[in-house]
Amino acid sequence: MKLARINKALRSVQLRVMFAGDLNASLERYARFYQHIHGEPVDIRALIPEILRAFLDADREFQSWSRSAERQPQRIPPPSPSSGSSKALA
Repeated sequence: MKLARINKALRSVQLRVMFAGDLNASLERYARFYQHIHGEPVDIRALIPEILRAFLDADREFQSWSRSAERQPQRIPPPSPSSGSSKALA
């Protein structure tokens, strides 16, 4: 199982997402699989953030890009013409 035991209490947030029927059925089966492996039931709403976290953590290309993006200097957009004094060219 790619998903480790959920050890910390998850804070409650309201999230409205619509899942296709087959994806919802897969999540329900995954919750039963989690219970089979870890011996305790888990709500699908608690699984979703952990599945997303596991997916992002396992995506090596994303991790590499993320590390390189953090090292890149942030680009500061040039000031708009109306935000500063402009000198007329003769």
